[in-house]
Amino acid sequence: MVDVRQLEAAIWSIADGRARADDLALFESDEQASVSMLDRLIIGAEDDLDSVSGLHGDERDQVVADFADTLDSLRAARARLRPPPVVAPRDDARDEAHAEAHAEAHAEAHAEAHDFGEASDYHQEPAEVQLQASWSSGQVVVWAAGRGTPPETNDALATRLESIGGPPLGWQLHPGIDLPGGARAEALAIPVKDALGWLVAVGGGHVPAGAGASVLWLGRAAVEGVRLAARGSIVPSMRYASRRDGRLVDATVRWLPACLDGAAIDRLAAAMPGTVVAAGASAVGGGVGGGASRATTIAVITGVVEAIVAESIERVELPAQPPSANSPTDLADSMVARMDGAPFRADPLLARDLARRFDQWARSVTDPRQPKLVVQLDAPSGPQGVWLMSVHLRLGQGKLMPIDAALRAQNVSGAASEWARLGRVFQALGRVDVQRRGQVALSQDEAWGFMTAAGPILAAIGFEVRAPMLSRRKARPSLRLFAESATGSTVGAHQLSNVAWSVLFDDVELTAAEVARLARQARPLLQSRGRWVELDRVDLEAAAAALHERAEIKQLTGAEILRHSIGLDGSGLAGRTVVQGSSWANDVLRRANEASSAPPSPPAGFVGELRSYQAEALAWIGFLDAAELGGCLALDMGLGKTPTVLAHIARTAGDGATLVIAPAAVVGNWAAEAARFAPGLRIVVHHGTARSSTDDFESEIADADMVITTYATAVRDVEALTSITWSKMVLDEAQAIKNPASDTAQHLRRVPARTRLALTGTPIENGVGDLWAILDFTNPGLLGSRPAFIAQMSGDRESAMRALNGVLLFRRTKTEPEVAAELPDKIDELDHCTMTPEQIGLYQAVLDDLLANVTDDVGEKKQGAILAAITALKQICNHPAAYSDDGQPLAGRSGKLARLEEIVESVFAADERVLVFTHFATWGRRLAEHLTEVTGVPIACYDGSLARGVRDRLVAEFQTGEGPGAMVLSLKAGGTGLNLTAANHVVLYDRWWNPAVEDQARDRAWRIGQSRTVISHRLVCPGTVDERVEEVVAGKRHIAQLVLPRGSSMADLSTDQLRLAFGLRPDELLREDDE
Repeated sequence: MVDVRQLEAAIWSIADGRARADDLALFESDEQASVSMLDRLIIGAEDDLDSVSGLHGDERDQVVADFADTLDSLRAARARLRPPPVVAPRDDARDEAHAEAHAEAHAEAHAEAHDFGEASDYHQEPAEVQLQASWSSGQVVVWAAGRGTPPETNDALATRLESIGGPPLGWQLHPGIDLPGGARAEALAIPVKDALGWLVAVGGGHVPAGAGASVLWLGRAAVEGVRLAARGSIVPSMRYASRRDGRLVDATVRWLPACLDGAAIDRLAAAMPGTVVAAGASAVGGGVGGGASRATTIAVITGVVEAIVAESIERVELPAQPPSANSPTDLADSMVARMDGAPFRADPLLARDLARRFDQWARSVTDPRQPKLVVQLDAPSGPQGVWLMSVHLRLGQGKLMPIDAALRAQNVSGAASEWARLGRVFQALGRVDVQRRGQVALSQDEAWGFMTAAGPILAAIGFEVRAPMLSRRKARPSLRLFAESATGSTVGAHQLSNVAWSVLFDDVELTAAEVARLARQARPLLQSRGRWVELDRVDLEAAAAALHERAEIKQLTGAEILRHSIGLDGSGLAGRTVVQGSSWANDVLRRANEASSAPPSPPAGFVGELRSYQAEALAWIGFLDAAELGGCLALDMGLGKTPTVLAHIARTAGDGATLVIAPAAVVGNWAAEAARFAPGLRIVVHHGTARSSTDDFESEIADADMVITTYATAVRDVEALTSITWSKMVLDEAQAIKNPASDTAQHLRRVPARTRLALTGTPIENGVGDLWAILDFTNPGLLGSRPAFIAQMSGDRESAMRALNGVLLFRRTKTEPEVAAELPDKIDELDHCTMTPEQIGLYQAVLDDLLANVTDDVGEKKQGAILAAITALKQICNHPAAYSDDGQPLAGRSGKLARLEEIVESVFAADERVLVFTHFATWGRRLAEHLTEVTGVPIACYDGSLARGVRDRLVAEFQTGEGPGAMVLSLKAGGTGLNLTAANHVVLYDRWWNPAVEDQARDRAWRIGQSRTVISHRLVCPGTVDERVEEVVAGKRHIAQLVLPRGSSMADLSTDQLRLAFGLRPDELLREDDE
C-alpha cells in the first residue's frame, strides 16, 4: 500500500518541477492511487482559486495568478498518467475546466466498462481485481472485479474488506451487480451511517490498497457531506406517503444539505465514475452524465447528512409524541418528537401544507440552481471615504449584475425572493429607496459588524460575501523615533541627532493628528498588512499621550537614542520603540544584527574549535570592539567564557594590551588556558609579592599582549594600572562590582580602556540593579540612572536580559536546546584558591615541626611522619578549623571556603544542585553546617557515621527535592554506589591520593539518568602540598624540580629536599591579600 503522505509529497515535487527519480518512481508505481490523490488536490486547488477570486486590491492579480499556476501544475501532473481528451476551447476558464472534467468522467466511465468485460475492438491484458462501491438508496454496495478476471465471491470480498480496514459491522448480502458481458458480481451492502467513518477516511487521503475510483469518489462525496453538517448547513423537510385507509398519511422528517456549492457539486458530478450507479442507476435517473450524475452526487451528500443527524439525534432525549397529529400544534410537536426520521401518522391536508411550506422556505438554500446573490463591501478609498455595500446577482462566466438591474429585468427569475430574504437578514439594506436598491453606505461600526458577524452569517446561509480581509488580532502600538545626524555633531554616544516622533500600529505609521482623528471615531479601524484591524481606544489615548509628551523633544544624543532602541526609556505603549533613520545608534544596531548573522570562524593564533554559540559571542565581542562599546558576556557557568575572550584577544593581538582582572582562584586558569588556546600571546601575570613595582610596571608589560591580575592587586596597584591606556579591559566574575559604591568598583572605574568587557554567569543575583552596575561599568553613563533602569526593566530576570541581548549583553544558558546539544557530557575545571595569613602561618609551623623531628628518623618511621604531615598540610589548605577545630566561625579564614561559597552562590542562582566531596568526614559535617547558615537552605552531610536508613533518606530527599540544593559527602562513604543525578555540579574540595576515587565521586552525578552537562570543580591551593600530591599520585619521578632515583621513596628525601618538595613556594602562592 502506498504511503499517502509520501505520495502527496512526491506529487507536489512533480508539480513544482523539482522531482527526483524516487518521486517519479513512487508516482508511477500505483497509477490509481496517484490519480485519486491528484483529483483530491485539484479539487482543493480549485476551491482555493474560487476563494481568492473575490479578493480586492493591488495584490489580487498576483495572488490569483499564484493559485492558478498551482492548479495548472497539478493538472499537468495528472496528464502525465492519463492525458485528457481534446475539448473545444471555451471563453471562460471555469466552463473549460467543467467541460474537461465532464469529458474526462465520460472517458473514465467508458474505460471502466471495458475493465469489467464489455466487448472491445482490441485485446487488453487482465487487470488486477479492485474494490468498487456503488450508491443505492442510502446504502453503499461493494463488490470486487477486474478486467478479464472473475469477480470475487462474498467470502473473498469479506476477507478483502477486513484486510483493508473496512467497517467491521453492518454488512448484508446484496443480490449482486450485473457486469457488462453477462457476468454477475457478488456484493455486500451496508447503510451509509455504518460506513461513514471509513468513507471519510478514504476521502481524506487514507486510500487502501486495491481501492477503485468509485470508492475514492464516494469518500470525497462523504467528506463534502461532513463539511456541510459540521458548519450547520442543514435544514429540515417533511415527506409523506398515503396509507391504505386513505384517512391519514405516514409523515417523516428528512434532513437536507443546505448552501451547496454549485461549482463543487459540478466538479464532483463530472468526476463520478460510472460504477457509482451500477447498483441503482434507476433510482437517480440512470447512467452517467448530465443531470443523473448531479442527482447522484446530491443524493449521496444528502444520505451522509441524514446519517450524521440521525446519529446525533440518538444522543438527544426527545419529547413524547402526541397521540395524534390532527392539529397544527400536534403536527409540529410530532415533528420534534420524530426528528430521528421515524414515521408518524398525520392529517393529510395538514401534512401536505406543512411540507409545501418547508419546501418553499428551504428552496433558496437547498437548490444549487437558485440564483446566487453576491454581497460586496468595499473599503474607503481615503481618510474621508465611506464603506460602500453593494448587492449583485451572479451570472455565468463570472459576471455580476447589480441587483437593481436584475430586479427590473424580465428574464431573471428567483432574484426577487433572494433579495427579500437578504433584506430580512441584513436590515441595513432597507435604508435606501427603490431607485438605489442594492447600494448602501455603512458607518465604520456597521462595516466592522458586517465583517465580523453579519458577513459570516450571510455566507453560512447561502449568500456569496466579498469583504475586505480582517484580522481579529489586536494591533500592537509602538513608538517610532526617526533620527538624522545633526550637521557638525561629533560621532559616538554624544552625537546629536534631529528626531521626529510618530506611532506605529503594526506596520501603519500615524502622526499625532491622525491619532486624534481615529480617537474621535466610534469604531476606529485601520488597514494593516492587507487586513483591517480594530484599534483599541485605550491604545489610541496612550499613543496620543506618548506623542504629546515628546512633542518638544527635537534632538537626542546617540546614547539616548540607543536607550530608546533597546527599550530602556519606556515608550508608554505595548510595543517597544522602533528607531529608524541615520545616527550613531542606528549604525550600532545595524552592526549588532550583522554580527549575529555571520559568526566568524576561529581566528588565526587561536588553537581549538569554538562551539556555535561561542562563535556568535566572538562576533558580538568584535562588534563591541568596532563600535567602541562595552558589554557583558553572560554565558552560564561551564559554557566557555574564557576561550571565547582569548579568541578575541588573539584576533586583535598587536592592537594594544588587554588587562584581565579575575578572582585569585582563576588567575592560574587564565594563564593555563591562554597557553593552551592562544600560545602565541605574550602573557604577564601581575600578582603576588614578586610582582613588579609601580615604577617598573610599564617596562614589564611593554611587550605584553595580555596582563592578568587579581581584584585585590588591581585595587592596590591602581595607580600603576591607570598610567596605561588599555586596549581592552576584561573583568572575570564581574559580580564582584555589583555594588557600584564599593572601593573595588570605584577604583576599577578609574582604569582607562578603549572597551570594557564583563564576564559573569549570573549577571542578576539580587535584582536588575546588579545588571545596571555591571553595564554602567562597561559603558559609563550610557544606561541612564540606576532607579530609572530598575523601573524600566522590572519583571523576571531573563526577560530583562532578553531586552538587552545582542547589543550590550550576550546571554546563553545551558537550558537552551541548541546550546545543550553542543555541550559535552562533563566539564572539568581547576580552581586555584588563595591562602589566608592564618593558613600560611599554620602551614609553615607544621612543615618546620616535620623538618625538626625527622632529621634522625629512617625508613618506615620517617615515611609515616612525612605522610602524617602531608595530611595536616592538606587540612590546613582546606581550612584552619579542618586541622584544629577551635570552635570559631569559619568565614574569612580560608581561600578554598571562599571559592566554594562563590560556586554554591552561582549554582543556587541558576536553580541547580551541587555535591561537595571531602576526604575528612568531621570537616564535612562542619562544612555542611556553615553552608546551611550562609545559604539559608538546609544542607546535609552524608558520611559513614550515619545509619543506612538515614543515608537512604538523605539521598531520596536530595533526588526528589525541587529548587537549588547542596549535599556534602565524605569521599569514602559517598564516593561509590550512589545515584545523585539531581545535581549537575560536583566540587572536589580536597585532593586525594588516588585519582580514580575522585572520578568515582564525580560519577555520582555523571551517570545514566543525567540529562545535563556535569561541571566538576577541583579546588587547589597553588604553591602548596595540593599541587605536590597530584604529582605523587600520578607516580611522577619529578617532584618540585627534584629527580628521584628509580626505586626510591619519600623516606629517602633529605631535610632540604623535603622543604623543597612540600614547602610553600612564594612565586606560586596565592595570598589572601591578592584576592
